[in-house]
Amino acid sequence: MGDTSNVVQDFHNLDGSATSSHAFRFLDTLNASQQVQQMQALAHRMLELTPGARVLDAGCGVGDVARELAALVGPTGHVTGVDLSEAMVHEAAHRTRGLGLPVDFQQGDVHALGLPTHGFDACRASRVFIYLEDPRQALSELLRLTRPGGPVVLFEPELDSWVLDGPDRGVVRALVHFWADQLRNPWIARQLPALFMSLGVKQVSAVPVVGTWVLGMLETFGFHAVLEKAIAQGVVSQAQADAWVRFLKDSQREGSFYGSMSGMVVRGIKPGP
Repeated sequence: MGDTSNVVQDFHNLDGSATSSHAFRFLDTLNASQQVQQMQALAHRMLELTPGARVLDAGCGVGDVARELAALVGPTGHVTGVDLSEAMVHEAAHRTRGLGLPVDFQQGDVHALGLPTHGFDACRASRVFIYLEDPRQALSELLRLTRPGGPVVLFEPELDSWVLDGPDRGVVRALVHFWADQLRNPWIARQLPALFMSLGVKQVSAVPVVGTWVLGMLETFGFHAVLEKAIAQGVVSQAQADAWVRFLKDSQREGSFYGSMSGMVVRGIKPGP
């Protein structure tokens, strides 16, 4: 993998490749975006953390959220960040060193973490379940780790919800669906409430979050690589793709560009004993 688009599509398999630095830059750009900032604020509220709480951040990436949570729970609390990628864990630890925060980072697979049952007051993850081989098993694991009465809060994007204009609606629709299907679980956000309930969780709430994007952010998400792949597979023609790119660039230059995508923050409260 040598480009950012593959980082987006293969985020579950970074180690042993030359893509770690691309992944760090991608996360830094994404974490600074309007949608992610809005989502994180909402997810923090839905976690309802108090000083002294023990929190698990599954799929912690470079540790931005884990550090925010550590500040919220204070010195009597603790945050554990886990990530499948050893490179991510090392980067998160490096960025946290010397800050005096109650947080540690460790490598682990969210499908099966070697952590104690009921060991956390709350668990959370964001932009993780779109990549997972078995989302139900991973959610079951997060529920196992959460104390009875504690929340599990997840955020996932709705990949099929890109709102973009273009000269040909059929072309835009075809490319949006094709783009979504590059991810393993593009519909996981809308499926999370049912997934919680299938595991015996009755108290489930879901709140949508909508982010607006400029053309540069689409490119961060692998826009051009997806177009090339769609052309190669006959989803659209080169001429159709070129016409759409011209339209988007003209719109950006004229100040009329609009792009958005929604996501879902879903909370389930683990049933009592």
